[in-house]
Amino acid sequence: MEKKPEFRGGRKKNQIISLVIVGVLIFLTFYTLRKITGNLGFSYLWSVICRLEGKYVVLAFIFMAAFVIIEGQCLAILAKALGHRATFSSATVYAASDIYFSAITPSATGGQPASAYYMARDGIPVSQTTTILIVNILLYTLSLVIMGLWALAVKFRFFLHAGAILQVLFAVGMVLQLLLIALCLLCMFSQDMIRKLGHWVVGVLHRFHVIRSKEDKLEKMNASIGKYQAGVKFIKKQPLVMVSVLAGNILMRIAFFSIGWFVYKAFGLCQMGYGEFVALQALLAIAVNSLPIPGAIGASEGSFLLLFQGAYPAAVLVPAMLLTRGINYYLCFVLCGIYMLIYHVCIGKRTEGEENE
Repeated sequence: MEKKPEFRGGRKKNQIISLVIVGVLIFLTFYTLRKITGNLGFSYLWSVICRLEGKYVVLAFIFMAAFVIIEGQCLAILAKALGHRATFSSATVYAASDIYFSAITPSATGGQPASAYYMARDGIPVSQTTTILIVNILLYTLSLVIMGLWALAVKFRFFLHAGAILQVLFAVGMVLQLLLIALCLLCMFSQDMIRKLGHWVVGVLHRFHVIRSKEDKLEKMNASIGKYQAGVKFIKKQPLVMVSVLAGNILMRIAFFSIGWFVYKAFGLCQMGYGEFVALQALLAIAVNSLPIPGAIGASEGSFLLLFQGAYPAAVLVPAMLLTRGINYYLCFVLCGIYMLIYHVCIGKRTEGEENE
């Protein structure tokens, strides 16, 4: 029986440090914006919000929820393919933990370990959890690349005149996404390469006295690789699963990008079409997705102002950015954190009830 992993990213001390960093970044971002624009007063923002069309704000919230739920269902489909049934609430907490910890850790590095932790708690073996996450990361990243290339085709002329900073960020972001896809494929298809890489990592850690018994670690690693590869082979024999999860990830991306569109409509604007707006959101996502900053705070806000200055009147550009980011990032990760807390409380009560029976 495989040992359940300890999720280090979930320790209270680490979470507090991450949240403090996020708080500092938010403060610096809003302080800079206020200095630059001079129109971030509460009374002004409130007056703008009061004039919004409520039905579109509601739709933005609905699509934010859809974004989380669809990711959870993608993970549930992969788990089911390996013989594990994930309930709706469990699948949603897999996604919520990924989104929450990705939002507060640099380059979203805390998301996958968080999902793995909750899967292990539900009895999914570590090797199969790894299979689920590697396949999902591959298809999640592939969906972003597909959306990014489509956006580049739709807004190519705009991209050529968007400025060197955005062009460089987009190019670097696309290269990093392609490298991540290559790494995932390597993990799926080259067992020997992964074993050699694992041996090298274990050797380095042993040399620096991070691990004591090199032989024990190598033995455990080799056993895990074998089980992981068995899971990957099983998934590869089910192409419809791969296609459905890829389609789900593309749908999830569209749901996320649609949040900005509904905010745009809430301001009563209609000059830009839905496809063009979503394309700009996709360009923005590629440009900032791989930055080593929690939630790309600061970079996302600045890039939004640059990309959408032609879509919004100058008077509402900053409020539109704040509302868009407020829903698709800040509120989203806060609500995901609340959902995780409620899930913990419910699981704790259920476990306590079972022990008392």
